[in-house]
Amino acid sequence: MPAVNDTPSSKAFPVPEIIPIFPLPNVVLFPDTYLPLHIFEPRYREMVADASREGSCIGMVLFKQGWESQYYGNPPVFSLGCVGRMTHIEPLQDGRSNLILQGLYRYTIEE
Repeated sequence: MPAVNDTPSSKAFPVPEIIPIFPLPNVVLFPDTYLPLHIFEPRYREMVADASREGSCIGMVLFKQGWESQYYGNPPVFSLGCVGRMTHIEPLQDGRSNLILQGLYRYTIEE
């Protein structure tokens, strides 16, 4: 469960207390930036659908070295990430989607 840093921007957009984590090996989201993503894996399709119903936020985080062997389990990730708000979701006919994440602020994974 991420702990969200309480900054002025956090007051502008309500973030759920618990958000899903989206780890990637070579992509970092920063506050006040926008990140386009193409969602194609079934588990991340489900994550986007759930997040869009429950606050439109996901936590981007970077994998740590050695993540490959545990990719489908519980791979190691850095504890510091960025909360992203899904500002645009474009569903595609085959179930994939394109989305834009707006970086809000840093968070720390607690659990």
